[in-house]
Amino acid sequence: MELERAIGDFLRENGMTLSVAESCTGGLVSDRITDVPGSSDYFEGGIVSYSIEAKAEHLGIPLKNIKRYGAVSPQVARQMAEGVRKALHSTVGLSTTGVAGPTGGTKKTPVGTVFVGLAYQGETVVKKLNLKGTRRAIKEKAALKCLQLLHESLTRCMANSEAGMGSEKCRKWINDLCHTPRSEITFIRKAPKGISQGKGRLGIFPASFNPPTMAHLALIREAKKVSSLDEVLVLLDIHAMDKAPVEAKFEDRLRMVRLVFQKDPKISIGLSNRGLFLEKLEPLRERYASPVEFVFVVGFDTIVRVMNKKYYKSHKRALDRLFRESRFLVANRGEQEKKAFERLFQVRGSEKYLNKVSHISLPERFAFLSASLVRNRVSKHEPITDLVPAPILRFIRRKKLYLL
Repeated sequence: MELERAIGDFLRENGMTLSVAESCTGGLVSDRITDVPGSSDYFEGGIVSYSIEAKAEHLGIPLKNIKRYGAVSPQVARQMAEGVRKALHSTVGLSTTGVAGPTGGTKKTPVGTVFVGLAYQGETVVKKLNLKGTRRAIKEKAALKCLQLLHESLTRCMANSEAGMGSEKCRKWINDLCHTPRSEITFIRKAPKGISQGKGRLGIFPASFNPPTMAHLALIREAKKVSSLDEVLVLLDIHAMDKAPVEAKFEDRLRMVRLVFQKDPKISIGLSNRGLFLEKLEPLRERYASPVEFVFVVGFDTIVRVMNKKYYKSHKRALDRLFRESRFLVANRGEQEKKAFERLFQVRGSEKYLNKVSHISLPERFAFLSASLVRNRVSKHEPITDLVPAPILRFIRRKKLYLL
């Protein structure tokens, strides 16, 4: 089970999910994956599409393609991997199709011919296997080779990706944004099941994510429920309103954001070069045209800064535009409860914006949780298991972040 555990650990730590479409292996690949305790963290499911009709109905493969190329072909293996990835909304799609014997072989596809497909990051690779043995032996060998291909390919792709993400590519994104005179948002990931056809409600969650905490997840979860958001855009702010970047490099923060959020099919990830919410509106509207609604998801401390005059040349004009084009969902932070929230909008001139702002009550354990608390605990070698998601805990330990 060492291979299966290695695959599982890799998928979990990188916030990835897997789905499998099997034909000749009859569920053996899925069986091996789910032998690992906790595999529900990353395994979305499997489809045993044994018949031609099942391949067409459940994986969306046109019957004409199957009849043209044959059920045992690289073309069908490719479409099976892509189809199951799409059907089950996973990061990775894996497929097997072949002739296990002892009958059914032809001169073109003799017994033991198996095609394995792997769909990942917009690309699909197919490998041909020529296996020997009994029907059972061929099925088991095919399942093993399939998992080996998965592990080798993901390790290689992620190594290449991390090399670019952790250094040159990520630094270029950040450098370009920092030196761009206008407000811009660079998309790192677009939600596969987010807003489509130019309408819906977009939740915008800007933060420094230094690091992402359980409070961040709770806030997004509650915002989705309260405001019926069709998509959430998680924005890593390169320039927060009044916070200097400390402790973790932006490359590491981006990596942590991806670890936490890239599994959710309704969450997009982006980088923003402006801290003021008003300045984010233009690049957001370029990507999400009207009538898409904008809903900023923030904590109480953030809405206080949004309302502060010191950030604007023309306070009234700026806030009039901001609240005309967007709404705010505000969560309690620490002892800042609903009454304090309401007092903020009793200030003369601010009361008119109250109908564009809604309050979210987070449980106390999240309301008092902050990234600075996590950093402080780590620096003192105190436990943070209950404060951050498991992938972030492993990442912090591996990278030795926040240690004095």
